[in-house]
Amino acid sequence: MTKLIHRARLYSSEEAFLDAALPFLRQGLEAGEAVLAVVPAASAETLHRALGAAAGKVEFRDAAHWYSQPTRTIAAYSSFIDDHPGVHLRAIAEPGWEHGTAAEVAEWTRYESMVNQAFADVDGAVLCLYDERTTAAEILDGALRSHPELLGESGPRANDAYLDPRAVYAEMDRQPLPPVPPDAREMPVDGIDLCALRAFVGDHAEDHGISSARLHDLLVATTEVATNAIRHGLPPVTCRTWADEGDLVVDVTDGGHWQPQGLPGFLPPDPLVRTGFGLWGVRMLCPLVQLRTGPNGTDIRLRVRTH
Repeated sequence: MTKLIHRARLYSSEEAFLDAALPFLRQGLEAGEAVLAVVPAASAETLHRALGAAAGKVEFRDAAHWYSQPTRTIAAYSSFIDDHPGVHLRAIAEPGWEHGTAAEVAEWTRYESMVNQAFADVDGAVLCLYDERTTAAEILDGALRSHPELLGESGPRANDAYLDPRAVYAEMDRQPLPPVPPDAREMPVDGIDLCALRAFVGDHAEDHGISSARLHDLLVATTEVATNAIRHGLPPVTCRTWADEGDLVVDVTDGGHWQPQGLPGFLPPDPLVRTGFGLWGVRMLCPLVQLRTGPNGTDIRLRVRTH
């Protein structure tokens, strides 16, 4: 059985960046592997200059698009894997998320940890690069907890700070969601016909100037979450919505105690299995989806930018 190699390199100069990235890429090219570089535009230019003609054999992708949200990133890597069957894969990744809210940092830390589980059997190696000069301390801390190995000047070594993915997920899910503000709008959801719910969310979204494309995605995601709550949860089902620091928040709660298994909604569903599309689709449509479940019920919170 093959096993993914997942390493992190924290660097603080362009020289250190190249000292880590170039040997890693060149080894893959010399071995005839499928080589991917997901980096910001500036790093791509640096690598093109350093690699010369060999850069044409590397598949470059823009980190700003690739790392738009965790579930889309997982889907993009899954597609790359599917496009290169039977070939050893090698990727460098400079995510480019240098700052973020506490919720965003938590979910990207979850993503980095999830890689170890979702792609455990992939025949490949990933080197994640983090610029210590510009990346927030909490993001660097998350990187240390989510990579089994670190790459230093003397080579790779086991990472003593690494945590099992299940421990990371549990830590993320123990963090309580911020309380619903007192001025949040609220409506009970008590039927499969959810036209009233879409109108409720749509009116609030339009009041905050959300674009039509984002509104469409939000309404589809809200409908899916509410439908699942009605069919599989317990009453009461309630939807609340409010604005928060440039985000529109939609919160759907029910009285059921869902106990999700595995990686709920993070991996692309098996097209041959007619289950599991719902939460994955919701995560694809919304930049940030937070799920909390316990004895008091299940809470799924969606966040989208208003502009």
